[in-house]
Amino acid sequence: MLQVQQLHQYYSGSHILRGLSFEAKVGEVTCLLGRNGVGKTTLLKCLMGLIPAREGSVNWEGKPITGLKPHQRVQAGIAYVPQGRDIFGRLTVEENLLMGLSRFSAREAREVPGFIYELFP
Repeated sequence: MLQVQQLHQYYSGSHILRGLSFEAKVGEVTCLLGRNGVGKTTLLKCLMGLIPAREGSVNWEGKPITGLKPHQRVQAGIAYVPQGRDIFGRLTVEENLLMGLSRFSAREAREVPGFIYELFP
């Protein structure tokens, strides 16, 4: 379960995230909606550790991750898929997909599982 408590973030003096709190439970769908500029991407970047939260806490599976670096969060099982074309343009489709396997051991991450190609033909 993902727990966010009293998360605050600012951009150039603008208070973007104002005490945001929520829980996303295993087996449930959680949807984040809002117009442009209200903090959806900021929240996702805070969850991934790409930008540090000014205040508040983030727990993943009951453990605090607020102070963890992005790669540590990936190893814990959290991932961020950016909107648009934020892929590695010089890599093939398969190489981009293999990047997503980096959190697994070398034995487990040898190749993209076949069902992935069915999801993304």
